[in-house]
Order: sequence, then C-alpha cells, then structure tokens
Amino acid sequence: MKIFDISDCNPDNVVETCIANGADGIILKIGETLSGEPCLDDKFVKFVNEAVAAGLPYGIYYVSHARDMAKMMQEAQWINDMVAEYLNGQEPQLGTYWDMEVPNVKRDDVWPQLRDAIGTMQAWWNSQNIGIYAQYSYYTDYIDLDELASYQIPVWVAQYGYYENSLKAEHPQLNHRMWQFTTHDETLDESIWYD
Repeated sequence: MKIFDISDCNPDNVVETCIANGADGIILKIGETLSGEPCLDDKFVKFVNEAVAAGLPYGIYYVSHARDMAKMMQEAQWINDMVAEYLNGQEPQLGTYWDMEVPNVKRDDVWPQLRDAIGTMQAWWNSQNIGIYAQYSYYTDYIDLDELASYQIPVWVAQYGYYENSLKAEHPQLNHRMWQFTTHDETLDESIWYD
C-alpha cells in the first residue's frame, strides 16, 4: 500500500492531495512535546475527520522529546488520553508510532525507556500495533535490534534515496511495517506499507 504521513506542516487540502496521488492510507501526526508538554497537532482533528470521511485507513505518530523515563511515560499517557478523547478509544488501523527524530531522544539510554513505554501502551490497549518511526541510522545507533526483533515491535524506517530498505534487507527478523523512501517535491512523505 502507498501511505503518506501528514501534519500541520502540510496545507489544509493535503488529504485531498494524498488521495489524488493514490494514497491507500495516511499516517497523521497526533502531537509533539513542545515547551516541555505534550501538545495536539494543530490540524489533527481536521485531517483525521477528513481521512474517516474519505474511507482511508489511518495511523498516528507522536514526536517524542523525552529526556528520561518519566517524560516518556507522560507522553505515553497523553497519547492514550488523546486516543480516548478524539478517536473514541479506537486504536488506529495502521498503528501508533513513536517518532524518534529530535536530539533529545538520540541518546544511549533511550532504548530501555522506549521499549518499556511501548510495552506499557501495549498492555493498556491489549495491542501489538504500537511501533517506532526513525531513520535507518537511529535503529542501528540507538536500538537493541535483537530485543526489537524478540518483542516484534513494529518498525517504520525512513531511508531516502536507496533502491531498497536497507534495514529490512539487513535485519529481516524485525517486524517491518513501512519504509519511507521518497517525497513528492518535498511536500509529501511517502511510505510503502508491507502488511
């Protein structure tokens, strides 16, 4: 499937644009920790309602800024609360992803904290559909790939300009869900969904 991820950085008509570009689904930014507190993405409600109205399956992602376990658990609780409030407690069909891109989460002690936060959310939701979004180098630099494989946490890797998903080729034992491989004129991030 062709999946686009969108956020308040995109124009108001982005869901329509995704459909015109052949989207089979979308991943929506639900929020991000800004000024120390979790915040709802400004266009999340608009975009999720448009996705539902269009019959598009969707998932969500949260941009983590957690510097320690307490902050990571605060983010997990916030995601849980927003899913209850805005999605009627229904887990998104395409999953929920921790977006691990900002400097705060690029640290050697992040993996046990992320693993445990995801495990807690899996227990709350009775679901194995909570995963990680990151660049190829993040997985190889900061994540214990053997443990990631044993827990079968869903993986969404960003790797632009390659002819293949290198993480999938090198570590086929991981639970690969998506490969973000290109943009359209730097306006839409496109991924391939494997399931």
